[in-house]
Amino acid sequence: MPFRLGHDGFEIEATSLNISYHGAMFLVDKDIKLMTQLSLGITVPDGSKSHRVLAKGVVVRKESDTRTGKFLIAVFFSDIKPKDEKILKDFIDGRIKRD
Repeated sequence: MPFRLGHDGFEIEATSLNISYHGAMFLVDKDIKLMTQLSLGITVPDGSKSHRVLAKGVVVRKESDTRTGKFLIAVFFSDIKPKDEKILKDFIDGRIKRD
């Protein structure tokens, strides 16, 4: 799923590797410090349309990939509106049922 991450002075595209009700793991090109607060824009597919979910999150873990020079970061969703949380939960539950 495509994500956009933003913080003071930067905005980047990120690739999600996994997602849960409370956070996500991303592959990013930028070294983002632990405990950095981020703004997140998540495009959640829903059949032939998609929903845009907005949230705030904090980087709670990071690892560097020495092969690619990229970084894996885990972000905890610290602020998400109930409507957006439901969209995300419904998407995750739907994926679990298919697998």
